[in-house]
Amino acid sequence: MPLDYLLENYTLGNVRVWGLIGGWVLIIGATLAITIQLLPETSFTGNANDILYFFLFNPALIAGILLFFWLGFEWGFIPVFLSSFIVAFYSGIPWFWALVFGIAFVLGIAIYAMAYQGFSVSYDLRNFKSIAFYISIMFIGSIASSLGAFIWSFIHHLSAYNTLIIWKSWWSGAFVQAVVIIGPALFLFTPLVERLKSKWLDLPDQHEVSMKWILGAVGSITTALALFIFSGRWLGKLRVQEVMTGNNTATVKDVITALESFELISWISIAIILVTGYGAFNLISGWNKRLNDEVDSRTQELDRNQVMLQKSLDEKKILLKEIHHRVKNNLALMGGLLELQERMGREDDPVMNLQTARSRIRSMAMAHEALYQHETLSDISMKAYIENIAGYTHKSISNPDIDVEMHFDLDDASLEMSKSIPLGLLVNEILINAIKHAFKGRNKGSIWLKSTNNNGTILLSIHDDGVGLPEHEDEQQISTSLGMTLIKKFSKQLQGDLSISSEKGKGTSFMLEFKI
Repeated sequence: MPLDYLLENYTLGNVRVWGLIGGWVLIIGATLAITIQLLPETSFTGNANDILYFFLFNPALIAGILLFFWLGFEWGFIPVFLSSFIVAFYSGIPWFWALVFGIAFVLGIAIYAMAYQGFSVSYDLRNFKSIAFYISIMFIGSIASSLGAFIWSFIHHLSAYNTLIIWKSWWSGAFVQAVVIIGPALFLFTPLVERLKSKWLDLPDQHEVSMKWILGAVGSITTALALFIFSGRWLGKLRVQEVMTGNNTATVKDVITALESFELISWISIAIILVTGYGAFNLISGWNKRLNDEVDSRTQELDRNQVMLQKSLDEKKILLKEIHHRVKNNLALMGGLLELQERMGREDDPVMNLQTARSRIRSMAMAHEALYQHETLSDISMKAYIENIAGYTHKSISNPDIDVEMHFDLDDASLEMSKSIPLGLLVNEILINAIKHAFKGRNKGSIWLKSTNNNGTILLSIHDDGVGLPEHEDEQQISTSLGMTLIKKFSKQLQGDLSISSEKGKGTSFMLEFKI
């Protein structure tokens, strides 16, 4: 829970913000007060046990590291830095060296942050890997933070022997604290803390390690180490001057003893630089691997998209050829229908002939309209298609003196173009015949269109309640009429079974069974 994220996403009046920040401030104040009380009056010049006790039970370190794990880097390093700075300043260290002294503690937390961010290991200590990683990183961080012992020794004019005692007690106390106090606290309370965070706060998304983050972390730790190396060099020179000016008969042993603290700083700094470099190398290697994996994944995705686009383009070319072929066939069909109308049409009214031809052409056009509404260009909704054809035919062929009602009870099915054109023309032809002839001498009538879909077998019925087929008219004449001829032709194209029944005064029924 980064502090800036909390302030950006919650208002200052939010009780969660005040509760979290208020508790944090109280912890900082309490740890500062307790740390000052625990500070040895002898300025770490006493025995090793007193120094070890101070670092083992230092509340600022305990609270800071726990806050670092549970909330984030800035939540942990601020109380640790303030505590160490005030302790140093309270003991008489000048403010500049007090800042350097505080950075020594923060350096340890920075190493923890770099390690856990770079290696993505859980800190709940629930498995052997998590425990081993925690102990290793805590040891390195303890060594890093113990560099402050040399600053303390230099300012308080301690001997090399006392400096060595402080340094050993410092890092061993901090390491034991991490193992026996902070570790069990993480194991016991981390699940509870994570549940509370998820319940009361909107946690931000975890971001992958970026090169900017790596360079920033390595740069910060390198700067801190450079500062300590510089301080150690200065400390060594001052020690030598102190021995040489304070004792004109200084022996070689005295000079070596004076340089011992500088030597310790140098070796520890070199070791931490090596560890930091190795960690940075792993971070960059892991980041580069993730980057390469992401590039490979994007490349593969682009290749797949290119293949899909090429496949789609090839399909579109095939479909375009198919559309041209279908349009050509439908134009030829339209020409044939018009030719049949010219040869066999018995209507004296040319307007009626034009209406009939227009209705047939419109039925074919509706199939194309329905087809182009689908991305696959391969199926048509039979229910919507028949309803549209029936509605248009009723509108274009209707007699203003006769009120004809349409009733629909249609199961839906998907039709291909090869089925939809003949089906549409068949329905159109039956409806034209019914509207034109079934209700002669009446001012009202009804037509029912019903279909069922039984596992791909369609049973379509079109029934009217008109006068029925003429009884005394020659059946040959009826069967060879243009409308009936087209109905039979279209049913054959559908490879369907067509049956016609008619009863005087009760209308005519057309039953067509075909497979899709």
